Amino acid sequence: MERLQEAVAVHLGLTSTGAAQRPIKIIQFGEGNFLRAFVDWIIQRLNNKGLFWGNVAVVQPLENGRVQVLEDQERLYTVILEGLKDGKPVRSHELIDSIGKTVDPYKDWDGFLALADDPDTQIIISNTTEAGIAVNDGDKVTDQPPAGYPAKLAHLLKRRFDRSMPGFLIMPCELIADNGPALHRALINVAERFGWGKDFIEWLDRENTFVSTLVDRIVPGYPREDAQELWGKLGYEDQNMVKAEPFLLWVVSGDQTAQRKVDELLPARKAGIDLVTCDAVQPYRERKVYLLNGPHTTMAQVARLAGFRTVGQVMGDKTMRSFITREMEEEIIPVQTLPKEELEDFAAAVRERFDNPFVQHSLDSIGLNSVSKFVSRLLPLVMANVEQGCGLPERIVLALSCLLWIYGGKAGDAVKIRDDPKVVDAFREAAGQDDFVNRILADASVWGHDLTGIAGLAEAVQKNLDDLADRGVQPLLDRLA
Repeated sequence: MERLQEAVAVHLGLTSTGAAQRPIKIIQFGEGNFLRAFVDWIIQRLNNKGLFWGNVAVVQPLENGRVQVLEDQERLYTVILEGLKDGKPVRSHELIDSIGKTVDPYKDWDGFLALADDPDTQIIISNTTEAGIAVNDGDKVTDQPPAGYPAKLAHLLKRRFDRSMPGFLIMPCELIADNGPALHRALINVAERFGWGKDFIEWLDRENTFVSTLVDRIVPGYPREDAQELWGKLGYEDQNMVKAEPFLLWVVSGDQTAQRKVDELLPARKAGIDLVTCDAVQPYRERKVYLLNGPHTTMAQVARLAGFRTVGQVMGDKTMRSFITREMEEEIIPVQTLPKEELEDFAAAVRERFDNPFVQHSLDSIGLNSVSKFVSRLLPLVMANVEQGCGLPERIVLALSCLLWIYGGKAGDAVKIRDDPKVVDAFREAAGQDDFVNRILADASVWGHDLTGIAGLAEAVQKNLDDLADRGVQPLLDRLA
């Protein structure tokens, strides 16, 4: 079997091995599976079509990372797409050669700072986990490097400022609301704590463009179970290959100037890539959270009680598929702000993603921290339906009822519970009382609100629990499917 580098050279008709020599246009904080199958894959597509001609410098954001593993393959790896597209199976692979440099700031602080000196570099992208945008109070200006991402980035920007160079388009991909303003605030906080003065802060505001983003692509990651088989098909061994679904969406929001800058520097739409620039990410975030994550959370409660173990099994069952489809069409889409046709198209795409025969998405995995997921993904839909005069959404209320059934200990060992022990204890304590439903729904420490204030909710949940006790979940599914 050929070495990956040699196989790439032959494939691309190159006389040398390793990533293609292009100018570094992007600094990317994060070397994990998602960014490599999302951002770096996009850059590869743009390079292949002659729309970008630039490489990415990848910065390892944590002390224990994998840039050395990337360097061991001269920054070459394969993205494997598997899934459905327009109802047809997609199985493809693509060599990625657009990572031009890696830097581990824990081993090479000077090399990290030197990234700011390159006039070709115009974009900074990050995905350092949600906690990565938070300021680390222990970071000091003398740390090389500081622990927190905002402090690392602040040092890089200060170097740029000290060189009297223009700023960057800064595109955080961390999955929090308003991630652009959040990162901007964190940088101001760091600059003030480090005593860098108003001149730097004014440059930060004037010369840099912060946008908010929403990223959407399911990336299962390294295909460990079938790696040997894939290496045989590829003709080379790749320790960094990563699987992803065909679907991809990148929503970027900012003012008109920012939107023009994104379209100019990342002409993704010209390559047929779904990058949307808009005034606000929030409607698209709600669309994803409620139409994709919301039904996932419903499945994790209802479908597990019915004996299903994966998303694919749920979508392959006529009753469950109809149940989830009606939840989307009757209880989620009517209370969203985006145009109905756009929401219906997205819902259809989500169902196709749920159908992906190449990904075994475990309901137990989705069921991790189910209470907080219900609070963020489904509870707002209950309230929206009631506030907009649509009544209680029966399928979402059944999901809530099944959650109470499971967390109240009624499902036994059939359904796994993995959640904050304090949350589990709150349910178990309430379940030991005669008025379980009212007690737990009234607990604002669990839900953020006293849910007994929602007219008819406690009664509907109690009826569902009585039915679960008498007949099980299947008759309820049959009625609502």
